[in-house]
Amino acid sequence: MLRTTSSALARFARRQLSVNITASAAAAALPPPSSPPSYCGCGNGCGCRSKLSAGSVAPFSPPQQQIRSMTILSKESKEEFKKENYSSRMAAKGQPVSPHVTIYAFPACALSSITTRITGCALSFGSAGLGMVEILGGNGAALDLMSTLGSANLAFASCAKFVVAFPLVYHSLGGIRHLIWDNNPEMLSNVDVEKASYVLVGTSLLLSGAAVFV
Repeated sequence: MLRTTSSALARFARRQLSVNITASAAAAALPPPSSPPSYCGCGNGCGCRSKLSAGSVAPFSPPQQQIRSMTILSKESKEEFKKENYSSRMAAKGQPVSPHVTIYAFPACALSSITTRITGCALSFGSAGLGMVEILGGNGAALDLMSTLGSANLAFASCAKFVVAFPLVYHSLGGIRHLIWDNNPEMLSNVDVEKASYVLVGTSLLLSGAAVFV
C-alpha cells in the first residue's frame, strides 16, 4: 500500500516538474516588455516630447466619417461667386428656385404688374380723398388746389402735373394691356410679356411728360 502511494506521488512530482520546465522555457522565448510609447509633440513623427510630458497621452483623433469637408474659395472664385445670381447657382446645383421675396430677382413683368397695382391704389385714394373733401363742404377745394398748383413756378407745377398724370396714364394703359392679353392668350409668352412691360413703362413716361406741357 505504501509502495503504491509513493510511486503515485513520484509520478505526480515528475509531471509537475515537466510542466514547470515547459512554462519557464515558453516565458524565456517571449520578447522583453517594450517601454512606454513616446508621443511626438511636434507632429513630425520623430518621437520627441517637445510639447507633451512623459505622462501625457496622445490626442484623440476622431474617426474619418465624423470630419466634415470644407471648401475654401480663392479670391477669384469668391468674386465669381458674387457675380452669380441666386437662380444661376440653384440651376448649377440642380435645385429648385425658392420664391422667397428677399432673394427673388423680380423680372420686368413682375415690376410692371406691381406698379399697376400701386398706381391703382393711388388713383383710388386720391379720387376718394378729393371726393370726400367736396362732400364734406369743400366748396370747390379740389379746383382751388389745382389752380394753385398750376399757377406755381414752372418746376413745381411740372412735377405736380407729372405726379398726377403718370398714375392715370400708366394704370389706363395697363388695363388696356390686360384686355389684349385676355383676348389673345397666345401673347402670354415670357418674351412677349417682358417686351410689353418695357413698352408700357416707356409709353407712360412719354405721355405723362407730354401732359406737363398741357
